[in-house]
Amino acid sequence: MTAEALHPDHLQPGHMVGPWRIVQVLGRGGSSRVFMVERDNKPYSLKMGLLPLSEAQEELSEEEYVEEKSAYRRLAREAAALFAYASHPNLLRLYAVDCWPNPSNGYPFLVTDYVDGDNWHQWRWRTAPHAARLVDTFSDVVRTVGVLHQRGVYHRDLKAENLLIRREDGRPFLIDFGTVRLPGALTKTLGLPEGVMHLLPPELLAYTRSAAWKKGVPFHGGAPADLYALGVLLFQALTDLHPFSPELPDEQLVAAIATVSPTPPHLLNPLAPRSLSDVAMRLLEKKPEDRYPSTGALLRALEQAAEQEKASPAWKVPLFEAEPRPVEPAPQEQVALAAQPPETARAAPEESPPASEAATGRPRRARWPRVLFAGLTVVGLALWLAHSTLVPSPQALPPGSGHAEKGSPPVSTTSPSTSSSVLAAWLCAVAGLGCPAVQMRPPEPEDCPKEAAEAMAELKLRTSSPLRAVVDINQPGDFGDLGVYQDGAVIGRLVEGDGNLPEGTLLHGRLWTGNGIYDIAGDVERPAVLGRYTQAVLPDGRKYPVCIVLGDTDGRVPKSEGSKPGAAVLARELPVSPVWRWP
Repeated sequence: MTAEALHPDHLQPGHMVGPWRIVQVLGRGGSSRVFMVERDNKPYSLKMGLLPLSEAQEELSEEEYVEEKSAYRRLAREAAALFAYASHPNLLRLYAVDCWPNPSNGYPFLVTDYVDGDNWHQWRWRTAPHAARLVDTFSDVVRTVGVLHQRGVYHRDLKAENLLIRREDGRPFLIDFGTVRLPGALTKTLGLPEGVMHLLPPELLAYTRSAAWKKGVPFHGGAPADLYALGVLLFQALTDLHPFSPELPDEQLVAAIATVSPTPPHLLNPLAPRSLSDVAMRLLEKKPEDRYPSTGALLRALEQAAEQEKASPAWKVPLFEAEPRPVEPAPQEQVALAAQPPETARAAPEESPPASEAATGRPRRARWPRVLFAGLTVVGLALWLAHSTLVPSPQALPPGSGHAEKGSPPVSTTSPSTSSSVLAAWLCAVAGLGCPAVQMRPPEPEDCPKEAAEAMAELKLRTSSPLRAVVDINQPGDFGDLGVYQDGAVIGRLVEGDGNLPEGTLLHGRLWTGNGIYDIAGDVERPAVLGRYTQAVLPDGRKYPVCIVLGDTDGRVPKSEGSKPGAAVLARELPVSPVWRWP
């Protein structure tokens, strides 16, 4: 049945990917798809990239090659990490690395264990662990991270969605090594690790203001960044809150992370042992050197807390009541390799709608007045600090999404010359500072090149073709959100095709976002973005030169509210139109 599928988006239950039979589609994200597959009546997880390996890389421009290479770099790192370290009982085993439907220009994929379990949030909501059980499970996670650190491996994306707790025996599994820093492979892990804004460590924000950022020196993070992430996990488990609420306006959130200490967990939840509260607060210290020096030191602190508290009756009292949670679709990109079945998956806090209490960071009991008071204190200080402490680099590039109520966007791992510049421009946009950046002059109107016109005639494209596309697949976040863009290359993907240009077709092009570009509606001129796509790559790998513009045939899309210099806000999905003359 694979002949019916030309792109990962076309794969459906019953299709075969080599010897692996698709059972379920588990996750759809901006750079990959995750499937539950079966072989010899055993379940596995299959993760497939959305960009094929090039059949003839020598035919690509340097820019096109970098863009294509970055799309599957995550899978390569993930496969390397799992192959080297998956013998650990808390890591997934790697069974296959291959390309579909063929090795020369197919889509790369890898196959690992399938874990029937819950992520960190779902596990604690379902089981309502007491402090003793929480320490046991959390310590297993810390030991796993420690083994990796001893080998020079840093995960750099430790969060609730990347921890699966197997229902069968409660064993935790650390997953999603797409942003891992491997020893001896620093050139493959330049730039910023992924994350959502309210979970980022303060030193990462400081890095975006530093000379190192301007010079393109990578942010390594290392052990302190992973320890901070472990602190976030412990804080969430003790309070059912985030250390910094994603509901805060973005500029206040950024300032708070950089300057304000979160309220200690034992003050937010009287059932949280003071000893564990102190451990979490030390992990969340602003300066990396003020945290525990290693996972070994953290384990010793947890052991001391357990010894100190074990005689207390509160040590065996659930930290929260187990409450039913609404079943919602799993987050698209965070399902990772060992995604749980949809019937057990609930949206995690950074992806859930604001109506969900846990998703917004609101407590389930009468702690809200105290949290609100603390939040107002943070807001007052953050407003004063935003401009004085968080001036971003003037070379910042655009981020992925502008809506904190669904969680702030992931941050790319590629070099600052491409999509890893998202965090600095995100800071520019949310803090209202505006980042001056070198902007390209928009091109003059001209006829579509002859070869492109001939290709579009072959594809039977018309100016009335009803096409719609994701503006840039390398923008992190959900496709339904807003994106923030700057001048430069983009790769779009059709979500609504037409005949010979089907859904899943990739569109390589460029955006111009600077001053002097306007959309005219009646007598009103509105600042706009100009976009041109010059190459279409079909799901089967065929490539055609094209003339396709962003928006209607005038090629201009008005900027949305919140746009700043160097950071134009647009919908992530927009109409695109074939043209015979560039506007």
